Amino acid sequence: LELVCDIAADVPASVVGDAHRIRQVVVNLVGNAIKFTDKGEILISVAVEQRTDTDVRLHFRVSDTGIGIPADKFDDIFEAFEQADRSTTRKFG
Repeated sequence: LELVCDIAADVPASVVGDAHRIRQVVVNLVGNAIKFTDKGEILISVAVEQRTDTDVRLHFRVSDTGIGIPADKFDDIFEAFEQADRSTTRKFG
């Protein structure tokens, strides 16, 4: 399993924001990607989505070569305490 990180050249070296929340979300997404990817790669990428003179909006993306999420479950997985398929919990923890 390969873990790849791609940070676009125009992403600022430092920003002011909720570092704890960003870390929590990224660690959760990467942890799930590792859990459901037997082989291949996990890619973490960060790019500038929007920039003004005083603000920057960053776009974080975690993609992998794992089992994937069915399209009809996309809305569900971002609700609190929801899983796309509860049967995978028994297999993957």
